[in-house]
Amino acid sequence: MTQNLEKSKYTLLYIEDEVEMRELTVMFLQHYFREIYEASDGEEALEIVKNKNPDIIMTDIEMPTMNGLEFCRIIRQEDKKTPIMIATAHTSVEYLLEAVSLNLVKYLGKPLKEDELLEAFSLCFEQLESDSPTIIKLNSELTYDVLNQSLIHRDKLIPLSLYQSKLLDLLIKHKHRIVTYVEIENYIWEEKVMTQEGLRTLVRKLRKLVGSDLIENISKTGYKINLHV
Repeated sequence: MTQNLEKSKYTLLYIEDEVEMRELTVMFLQHYFREIYEASDGEEALEIVKNKNPDIIMTDIEMPTMNGLEFCRIIRQEDKKTPIMIATAHTSVEYLLEAVSLNLVKYLGKPLKEDELLEAFSLCFEQLESDSPTIIKLNSELTYDVLNQSLIHRDKLIPLSLYQSKLLDLLIKHKHRIVTYVEIENYIWEEKVMTQEGLRTLVRKLRKLVGSDLIENISKTGYKINLHV
């Protein structure tokens, strides 16, 4: 995905109080955006949002005057859709849950890695072009963050294996139809061979986490997700 990322028509607001970090990141990212606006704290960023209306926002958490989460809370009071990514050197479940509650696109650890950045921006471009939601309510108590592949039960983060998150991703992406066994094999197992027992075990374990009624088995065909909210 990242290797095919090309210069986009979009603008970016990048908020980072460390000057050297900000300059290096902007130098790297300028090849992929029509224009990049820079801010050193949340207050300065709010002025840029007001005057420039950027397409995508990336902000650090730890900043003087107004930190990144405070800035995001203010933005989300009026703007629910602009993709926002947040970066921090101090990863924690508390920060991740806050990011989910603010409908942020991606939670990035610092130091930033080039491949992760490009993949995150590729996801942002897809979101802007498709206007698809990234936070999915599975039922009244369960939420799934598609881009961060995080399952949340109320305020508790539930760990998922790689195969579990990929199956959930695939079913949600095609929530209006049955996903066939062949599609599941190609997407999850890729070059490996999928056995029926392996698939049944995967579905059984995922159902224990999300509820047995969420994933429906369509005999001799595949599976379908039933979102009740």
